[in-house]
Amino acid sequence: MRKKLAALCFCAAAAAVLATGCKNSDSQETEAQETAEQSQSVTQADIPQGTVTLGNYMGLEITEPSTEVTDEDVETQINYTLSINPNMIEVTDRPAQDGDVVNIDYVGLKDGEAFDGGSAEGYDLTLGSGTFIDGFEDGLIGANTGDEVSLNLTFPEDYGNADLAGQDVVFEVTVNSIQEEQEAVLDDAFVQKVSDTSTTVDEYRQEVRQSLEEMAVQSAQIEMQNQAIELAIENSTFDGLDEQVNAEFDSQLEQMNTALEQSGIALSDYAAMYGMDEDGFKDYMRSSIESSAQVTLVCQAIAEAENLQVEDSDRMEVAKLYDLESPDELVTAYGQEAVDEAARNMKVMNFLVDNAVKTPEETEAAE
Repeated sequence: MRKKLAALCFCAAAAAVLATGCKNSDSQETEAQETAEQSQSVTQADIPQGTVTLGNYMGLEITEPSTEVTDEDVETQINYTLSINPNMIEVTDRPAQDGDVVNIDYVGLKDGEAFDGGSAEGYDLTLGSGTFIDGFEDGLIGANTGDEVSLNLTFPEDYGNADLAGQDVVFEVTVNSIQEEQEAVLDDAFVQKVSDTSTTVDEYRQEVRQSLEEMAVQSAQIEMQNQAIELAIENSTFDGLDEQVNAEFDSQLEQMNTALEQSGIALSDYAAMYGMDEDGFKDYMRSSIESSAQVTLVCQAIAEAENLQVEDSDRMEVAKLYDLESPDELVTAYGQEAVDEAARNMKVMNFLVDNAVKTPEETEAAE
């Protein structure tokens, strides 16, 4: 799974370093959102830096999560894969209905002229998905393959494109085909469709188990990193941290507001992408900045105390988190210093885990 580079961070009190982010389906809002994310880089020279006095960080008592993968886990993952890869059966004996996937060509017209972004050919649309404006998908229910349908619609008043907001338009739509979903069956044919390595059901079950085991090990390591750095932070004392956090918050908020204004998005709308109101988003933002600052200060101090130097292998570990074959793309986007900081923080947290006292997670006894 390729993680969004604009959201490169190691959160939850892990190695937070580069930036934060979220996602949204609307194209204009997504563009504004990415612009705002990129604007959050802060010129550290302009920010007063806090200091840290380390407390105990060796022999920290942490819980080691179980990495066991059960047969039930394997079957759950397989059933999920079946559910998101249904068989698509072409419909020829009835009109389109809710839940069908229609392949369409369409042209959007305003005052008789095609408008930008309102046309496509060979587009697969699931009826009832809410992908298009109100009335578009409902207007295709009952259409047959080969039908040409005119849809007289009105864009919402709050639509992201000001040229179309509240405007009456006509969509000329041609239905090329209709398909319905049919529940997939776990057989060799399905396996060969979804897997690059397995050809039989038995091989696929083993592939899924191995993948889950690798993810469990990675998840356990991240959880232990989080526990360890949180304890190291708790045992440390900070000076000047509030001043640093306040300055970074003000700088990031100013840059974010500027970027959002340029894209015509209000901060309150941006906050809603996170499911928050504006005040809640600001609190979240401030808390994230504080956690990141604490992690960075503690990791820097421990690295200096233990003479932990960043090596190419450490940078590769950061790249692997984002399914990259090398850290070059990260360096291009964020700079060598930021990537090295991420690598250093991860190295320190692994050091803390290696030197911690680990207690196995308690699991329920088998009945």
